[in-house]
Amino acid sequence: MQADSSYTRLLFSVAALFNLVVALVLLTASAQMGALLNLGAATPGSVVLSNLSGAFVGLFAYAYARVAMDPRRYRAYVELGAIGKMLVLPAAGIPWALGYIGWELPLLACGDLVFALLFWDWLRRTR
Repeated sequence: MQADSSYTRLLFSVAALFNLVVALVLLTASAQMGALLNLGAATPGSVVLSNLSGAFVGLFAYAYARVAMDPRRYRAYVELGAIGKMLVLPAAGIPWALGYIGWELPLLACGDLVFALLFWDWLRRTR
């Protein structure tokens, strides 16, 4: 594993913090965030799905924190995280392309694209 350990700690600590913030918003303020992102009115079903999403985003925050502490042991989490972050783009982009939602959520999803590319680069450099 050749990647600089300070870079690895920084990358995955920032990713963990990013995911933790998103998870907390999804779990505690989904209706308000939905309004800000022009996603329409909250329904009981949308709140449940938001809570479920928040739980999984929080789980990934934990995984990234583990990678930051021990990248060799938790390397497999990085590939899984990169795939997950790449899946955010079609999850937000397809509803936008079909006219169901505004541009705000797909724009935010670009942050996940940046992390996915950084994760793939880290995986490539640490073979």
